[in-house]
Amino acid sequence: MLLGIDVGGTFTDAVIIDGANVVSWAKRRTTKDNLMNGITEALGAVLVDIDSAQIEQVTLSTTVVTNTIVEHKEQPVDLYVVAGPGRNVDDIFPVRPVYLKGYTDHRGVVVESTKCEGINHIAHTVQSRSGTNLAAVSAKFGVRNPKEELDVTNALSAMYDTISTGSSLSGNLNFPRRTISAYFNSAVTDVFNRFRQAVRDALVAHNITAPVYILKADGGSLPIDTIASVPVETVFTGPAATVLGLEALRSATLGHTVALDIGGTTTDISLWKQGEPLMTKEGVSIRNYPSAVRSFAVTSVGIGGESVVRYNNGNLTVGPERVGPSVALGGIEPTLGDALIVLGKAQYGDGQKAYDGIAQIDSTIDATTMAQRIVNVAVQVIQAGIDTVVANENKRPIYVVADIVHPDPFVPAQLVIVGGTAASLGPIIGDQLGLPIHIPSDAAVANAIGAGVANHTMAITIHVDTKRRTMVVPELGIQDTSSHLRSAQAVEEVAYGLLREAAKEQGLVTSDVLPDIETISVEDFPVVDGWQSMERIITVKVQLQAGVSSYVES
Repeated sequence: MLLGIDVGGTFTDAVIIDGANVVSWAKRRTTKDNLMNGITEALGAVLVDIDSAQIEQVTLSTTVVTNTIVEHKEQPVDLYVVAGPGRNVDDIFPVRPVYLKGYTDHRGVVVESTKCEGINHIAHTVQSRSGTNLAAVSAKFGVRNPKEELDVTNALSAMYDTISTGSSLSGNLNFPRRTISAYFNSAVTDVFNRFRQAVRDALVAHNITAPVYILKADGGSLPIDTIASVPVETVFTGPAATVLGLEALRSATLGHTVALDIGGTTTDISLWKQGEPLMTKEGVSIRNYPSAVRSFAVTSVGIGGESVVRYNNGNLTVGPERVGPSVALGGIEPTLGDALIVLGKAQYGDGQKAYDGIAQIDSTIDATTMAQRIVNVAVQVIQAGIDTVVANENKRPIYVVADIVHPDPFVPAQLVIVGGTAASLGPIIGDQLGLPIHIPSDAAVANAIGAGVANHTMAITIHVDTKRRTMVVPELGIQDTSSHLRSAQAVEEVAYGLLREAAKEQGLVTSDVLPDIETISVEDFPVVDGWQSMERIITVKVQLQAGVSSYVES
C-alpha cells in the first residue's frame, strides 16, 4: 500500500492507495505552529482498520517551503559570487552579493583563479552584518568547471553551517538562475529540516517504517533525506501534486484543459494539452526571481475557501489574506466559504453563524445578496488568473519550425476542478466562463493521491568539450579530463548510463528493470578551431521520467 500526504497551508490530507483504489482518506487542519500535530491527526484518521506494517512507501507534498518564501520568512543568506566580466548583477538577486575576483571562461578554463587566502576575513565582516550561518556560492560558467565554486566553498566551510552552490543545483547554463536557486536553497534549509523532523516524529508515532519520499516541483520524488541537501526543489510541490493527482485520476486527457485546485488559501491553475501538463521552459520564478528549478507551469491566485472578506467604503475584496477558519467553523472574520454556505452551495459548520457573519459585513445589504457579490468577486479573480496564464502561454517564444507550420494556440475547452472547495465553487466558475467542468469523485484529496503515486526521479547534465577532452557532470561532481566523446548521440548514451547508476545508488531503482529515462534537452555547438579543425561543445540533460507510477479509479 502507498501512503500519500499533502501538507497544505490550510489542510493536511492523507490517502492510502492499494493498487488502483483509494482505500482510505482523511483531511485534517494543518497545525502551522506544530506541523507534527496535523500530520499525526491525519495519519490517525487514515490508518483506522489498516495495519501500518502494510504501508510500503510514504510520499509527501508540502507548501511549507513555498509559503515560507512567499511570506518573506526565509532565513538570511550571505551570497558570494564569482561573476567575472560582463553584465552588472547588483539588482537581479534577492540580496546584494559579495563579489570575489576570478573568472572561468565559456569553455570551462579558469582564466583567473579566485584567491581564497583572505576570504575568511571578508566572510567575518559580512557575517558580522548579517548574523547568519547560511551561505550560497555561485560562479559564472561554474557548470563547465566548478573549481572556483568548490575552492570558495572549502574556504568558507569553517564559517558557515550550510553552503549551497549553483552548479550542484543545476547543470544548465544561466548564471543568474543558478545563483538564485543556490540563495533560496540555503534560505529554506532550516524550515525544511524542521518539516522533515515533524514528518519523522509523526510516522514514528504510528509505527510507520516504510521509506519516505518527497515530491519535487517537476512532479518526481526523491528520498526525503536526499532532498535535505536541495530543499529548494520542494518549492511549488503542492501544485505539482495537483498535476500528478489529475494525471492519476485521468481527468485532463482531452484537448486544451484548464485545471484548478481550489484549496483553503489559494487556487492553483495549470494548463494541459492533449493530456500532457505544460512545463516551464527554463525554471520557475521564486518570488519573481527566475530560478533554475524545473517545474510544471502552474500559477497561483489568492482565492480559497477561507479567503477573508473585507468591505471598506463600498469596496469589496476577497483574499488573498487568510486569517483563520470560516465563521461557520468558529472563525472571527467572514470568508468565501461562509458566502457559499449562505447561498446553499456548501454544507458544513454552523449555517446560522455563516449567515450572521455575512450579514454583518454591511447591514444595509441582504446577506444573500452580499454572499452572491462575494462569490462573483472570487470568480473574477480566478478568471483573471486563468486569462493571464493562458495569455502567457500563447506568448511563449517559438523554438521549432513545426510550431510555426502547425500553430496550436491554447484555447480552453474544459475545466477540471479539484480541492476542498471544488464542489461548491467549481460549477459557478464553469457557468461564468461558459466551459464544461469535471470534478473527480476524489477531488478533495487529489494532491495527496498525486503525491502517493509519484514516480521517483532525478536529473543530470553532461557538458563535453571535444577540444579540451573534458566531461563535466555538475550534479554528480564528475570532472573527467580524458573524455573521448565526440558526438551528441554518444554523450546521450553515457548520460543514460550514469543516470541509471546514480539512481541505483540513491535507491530510486530497486530492480534490474531499466527505468524510463527522458532526454530533456540536447545542445550541440560546433566550434571552428584555427580554421582547420571542427570541435564541439555538447550539453545533454536527462532525467528519470516524472509522472505517476499507477492510475487511480475515481
